Formats: sequence, C-alpha cells, structure tokens
Amino acid sequence: MTAPLCTGEKDKGKMGSRSIGFYLFAFVLLLPAAAGCRQKMADQPYYRPLEATDFFEDGRASRPLERGVIHRAQRLETDPLVTGLTAEEWKRSYEYRVPPKVEVPALSAEDRITRSIGAPRYNPKAADKPKVYVDEYPFQMTHADLKRGQERFTIFCAVCHGPLGNGQGKIWERGYLVPTSFHTKKVSPSELDVKNPQGLGMSRGYSTWGISIPMDEVPVGYYFEVITKGYGGMPSYSAQIPAADRWRIIAYIRLLQLSQSADAAKLPPEIKKLLDETGGKK
Repeated sequence: MTAPLCTGEKDKGKMGSRSIGFYLFAFVLLLPAAAGCRQKMADQPYYRPLEATDFFEDGRASRPLERGVIHRAQRLETDPLVTGLTAEEWKRSYEYRVPPKVEVPALSAEDRITRSIGAPRYNPKAADKPKVYVDEYPFQMTHADLKRGQERFTIFCAVCHGPLGNGQGKIWERGYLVPTSFHTKKVSPSELDVKNPQGLGMSRGYSTWGISIPMDEVPVGYYFEVITKGYGGMPSYSAQIPAADRWRIIAYIRLLQLSQSADAAKLPPEIKKLLDETGGKK
C-alpha cells in the first residue's frame, strides 16, 4: 500500500506543473513573433550564377572581372613567366581588343596577321618584323632546374615526343598524331621514317603562316605558348604543369637539341676522351 504524500510534496508538484504551463504559454505566445523575425535580405531580388538579365547590356547577370584584377598569388598577365610573349605583343593585344557585342568588319589578309595576337605569324629571324615571343628565360637556369626539367619532360612529354625529343614516343604508335621532332636529323639508329609535310624537325605552327623554321631556332616563348595552350593534337598542359616547370622543360629541350649538334672539338677534354673510348655510344 502506497504511503500518502505529505503536504510539502503536494505543493512542490503543483509548482512544477505551473512552471511547465507557464513556459508552454510563453512559447505559444511568442511563436507568431518569431515567425516575423526574418531578415529582409532574404526577400531581396537576386540572380543565380550565369542567369540572364536585362539590367546589363550584354544580358549576363554574372559580371566578368575588371581587366587587371588578380588574386594574391597570381602573376600579371604581362609577365613573360606566365605568357612567353614580349611586352610589345601585349601592347598590341590591348590596342586590338574588341569589346563584346561589337561587330568587327571583315579583315584584310594584312590586318588578320597584325591582329592575330600570340600567333607565330612573324619570322623571329627577320629583323624588320615585330617580335611575338621572348627568346630569353624569365629566370636563371641552374643545374637543379635542368634536372627538374628532365624529370617533368620524362613524365609529361616523353610519351609522345620520345626521351630524345625525336618524336618517337609510344603514343603515336597507337594511332595518335605523330608529334614534331625537336631535331632536324635522326638521333637514333632505330628511329623510324615518319613523313612530315614540313620536314623533319620543322615547326608546324610557323608553317601555317608560311614560315619555314626548325624547332631548334624558334624562340623559347613559342615552346611556352604551345605547352600552355596546346597545338594540333597536343592538348594544353597549363593545368598539369606550373609555369616555372614549363620553362624548365623548355630549357631541357634546348639541352637535348644542343647534345645532338654540339661541336665535339669544343667539348671538355674528359668528355671528348669518353666519346673517343666509347665511339659516342655513351
């Protein structure tokens, strides 16, 4: 049999019930007020990314960045380190820049050449023609840079261009476009005969503008342009290879070219002796 509750316990239970009831009443009373506490910003009109609008002349709600805006770690677009172009070429790009929605009249053949910014449209050996690409590296190349360039070349380039840079990689054997050799003569006895309309070791990019020039004579900035943006069957490697490493790869390509055309009489005595002993096989 349960013992009866004392008077104090009864009063305590009544007070607890009253407290719960008070809080429930206050909650119900304040609930409509809470529903009205909304930020007015939530009701403002807005556009979703890339949505169309009539507010701007070009019809785009998402606005492009103003020219010259850069993020904290970004190099300026006029820096040869990230472009490979000369300062004069960048000045021409600003001069011929066409705003959106502006009709461009049909260009003459001469104007087309002038306005094709970044294209290999001028012979770099012609003294009377504008210089498009830089012919110097944006930083001093050290032995460590060349080793890094060799490593990156082996990873990204040798599969197509071959470890010697003669276009004898493995990819094209499976139906891919045959890459250009960096040399104007065969560098390996086992090198296959591959037909190249421009000739062995001749630049395809320059040939589209009617300029015949071997790859060992094109400016280093042209190599940077091709690695960055791709050309023909070669894709862009700007996402895979940082700008500084692209320059290191180019320096290593130049080293490969030099190794096949160096004058043996000008080599250091120890290297010349090694060549004489091995018959040039090492």
